[in-house]
Amino acid sequence: MGVQIGAIVFKRFVMLQLAISVVDTNEGKTVFWRTPQRYILGTILIMLTYLSASAAFATDPTGVWLTKDKAEITIKECGQNYCGIVSKPAKPGLRDIRNPDPQLNGRPILGLPLLEVQKDAQHGKLPGQLYNPLDGKMYDGTLELKNADKLRVRGCVLRVLCLHEDWVRIGS
Repeated sequence: MGVQIGAIVFKRFVMLQLAISVVDTNEGKTVFWRTPQRYILGTILIMLTYLSASAAFATDPTGVWLTKDKAEITIKECGQNYCGIVSKPAKPGLRDIRNPDPQLNGRPILGLPLLEVQKDAQHGKLPGQLYNPLDGKMYDGTLELKNADKLRVRGCVLRVLCLHEDWVRIGS
């Protein structure tokens, strides 16, 4: 991601230099406008480009993600939120056997809804609810896009005791 942002920033900087350059033909020579304002404006544009590129990556977790257990989770938009479901379990045939709700206990892991988070990022994190099939409980949690291909999933008990796992993007 850093390379992509660097390329975007460099391209925008070059475009800025060309756009704010004043070309004066003085006896057939090209003279560029060289003042401190040009360089200040260039620096501001670079900073804004970097921040906007970072913000775009930080707020869209849609795609297919690989967990540390090798399960695949598909995150997509669902109304005002993002939802994540198990699109490929770590092992075929797994069932949700720890859910305390008798109607949900024993359902297949394939297609199981694991998370629902808000689209509105708070400090670069998407808050919401996460389901842990290992203990059958819902937790407050967040999704944070660390870069274009790495998603940090954090679940908390009482917002103090938190665990996280990093997922890797495998598709979009």
